[in-house]
Amino acid sequence: MGTAGGLEISGLIRRVRRLAHLSQRELAQRLDVSQSAVAKWETGRSVPSARILARALDVAGLSLVAVREDGRRVTPMRAEAARDAADRRYPAHTYVWAEGWWAPEAAATTAWFHQILCRSADIELPKVRYSTHWQLVRPPTPADVDDHPTWREVVAEAREGWQPRRHRRLLIPEWAIQDSSKSRNRRPDAFRAG
Repeated sequence: MGTAGGLEISGLIRRVRRLAHLSQRELAQRLDVSQSAVAKWETGRSVPSARILARALDVAGLSLVAVREDGRRVTPMRAEAARDAADRRYPAHTYVWAEGWWAPEAAATTAWFHQILCRSADIELPKVRYSTHWQLVRPPTPADVDDHPTWREVVAEAREGWQPRRHRRLLIPEWAIQDSSKSRNRRPDAFRAG
């Protein structure tokens, strides 16, 4: 039980104590755990949570890092990656990309379709898609494979693609600006021209 992915936790906890010159009791006090918990970690009868392990490493001036098999360091996914309208992150195992500008699917055959696309371009509201496959949209770039794009990168991707032609202004009906699935959209009042 004292190993996690080939890492001997018990030996690591002993190493932390040695580098920091701390007794089990002193380390337990620093981590706000019992001395018996530290003893169990060192004997391999239990393992600390990842949060406690990171705090223990910090006591000795060490940090918890993830490395690939070839030794390259793996960084966490960035916090500023694009999010949906409810401010939720897209699933970590998926690819995220812009598929033009947003318009509800029911509006595709209406007279105001281009008007909606123009408004989406004006307020930088691309149609965002995500999937475990690229669905023949484009080949993934190395950046796509490592992380999700930021919202600015998604908008820039939409700007590189098709741009709507400007038409005369039409009144867009309420139903045409309602949210669609798998797209980062805003409330209808935020969508209308100011």
